[in-house]
Amino acid sequence: MGFAVFVLFTLIFGGIGGVAPIFLPESPQRPLIKLMLMVGTVCCYAMWLTTYLAQLNPLFGPQVNNQTMALMRKVWS
Repeated sequence: MGFAVFVLFTLIFGGIGGVAPIFLPESPQRPLIKLMLMVGTVCCYAMWLTTYLAQLNPLFGPQVNNQTMALMRKVWS
């Protein structure tokens, strides 16, 4: 499941940043628009990838103090 999500989003961002600029209409600003589209896509993909990979292996878990843990044991059992 995790690898499929990674591949799916990589293909989506690849399509937006790599294929979409081909279909832009001819204009004097076309190179600038292509650059903005590609750089924006790379930035969004990097942000998504960083967030996704950080969720796969968190650096620390939830911090629960002893009083809360005792209350959870009492209520949940």
